[in-house]
Amino acid sequence: MKAWFGTTTTELEKYKEYYFAIRNYLRDKGCVVLYDWLDEAWEYRQQNPTGKRNIRDIYQKISHAIDLADIAVIEYTVPNFSSSDQIHQALFKKKPTLVMRLRRDNTFADSYIEAIDSPYLTLRDYSSANYQDVIDEFIGYSKLETGKGRYNIVLDRKQKYYLDWASKYYKKSNSALIREMIDKRIKDDAKFRLVIQEQ
Repeated sequence: MKAWFGTTTTELEKYKEYYFAIRNYLRDKGCVVLYDWLDEAWEYRQQNPTGKRNIRDIYQKISHAIDLADIAVIEYTVPNFSSSDQIHQALFKKKPTLVMRLRRDNTFADSYIEAIDSPYLTLRDYSSANYQDVIDEFIGYSKLETGKGRYNIVLDRKQKYYLDWASKYYKKSNSALIREMIDKRIKDDAKFRLVIQEQ
């Protein structure tokens, strides 16, 4: 699986252990990390703390890597324009995209990114204790076949009545409502998450 890993270099010294841990774990999982820039950026920062980088060249390399990637993993603890643009590019190109943020006191419950409604976006808080589980789960979901499947279901009268009512009230199709219910169940099912992590 080809992966893009992105983050900002703004506070690289402060968060480097997390950035390297995520990138290294992607490699350990067998992902080919495209335009693997992290080592180079760290060395450059050590040698040229105030040096200017060729941003045009970097932007083109990042865009090309996102084009070729199967998945995108973006560490977003430090909100910034470049990572936001990478998220936007990945979602626009329909790449499964994991946005990871360190679990902190000031959670981002009302940030702009929470308003993005995309089936390709997975937004997760993480810590040094669980980042591998977060990545495993995301990769497991990403390996699942995409696309829609048709299923016939049998409902009792109460369930059918509710579905018809909810469809009119919420102005959504029956299929959309059922998908939402299943997605909520998936999100809350810890046993299923373990299965996905093993994919």
